[in-house]
Amino acid sequence: MTSMENPIEVLTNPLNHSMKVSGRRNASRKISVPIVDERLDQLTQKNSSLLRSLADLQNYVKIQERNFEAQSKTRGKEILTSLLPFLDSLDAGIAAGKDTEVLTSLRDNLLNIVAKFNLKPIETENKKVDVKFHEVVGIVNGDEDDIIAHEVQKGYVLNDEVIRTSKVIVKKKGD
Repeated sequence: MTSMENPIEVLTNPLNHSMKVSGRRNASRKISVPIVDERLDQLTQKNSSLLRSLADLQNYVKIQERNFEAQSKTRGKEILTSLLPFLDSLDAGIAAGKDTEVLTSLRDNLLNIVAKFNLKPIETENKKVDVKFHEVVGIVNGDEDDIIAHEVQKGYVLNDEVIRTSKVIVKKKGD
């Protein structure tokens, strides 16, 4: 016990007193560890290497996420594309005028099913030609330029990607 300590405090709160004494004792025993320059360089290099590896991993994850997203947008594309000739046959049967009620019902049911997978027909009726969606296969005289007069073959879009353009006949103003 030092001369500055209060004996009553020591008796009434021995734990607090003990903590104060050990704190003073430890304050006088500071330990310093010298860092050698070459160890610091090694640690800096390892840190840089780890940061590069982390950046590479993050880039890889981003690329894989983009690839997964692209694949999920076009999933089932082959199956849906293989159904297009069947839809064309239904359209041809409807245009021929035989059993139109049954064929229209079949076509509508099939379109409702493929719509769940985001396959949609390209609209052409009274639309202006857009080379992204339409392929012009013929021209007729008309009162307006570049307006679709007739659709020869229906086109389809899967997740906003054209998988088949519509083949159309377009109106052109006559001379």
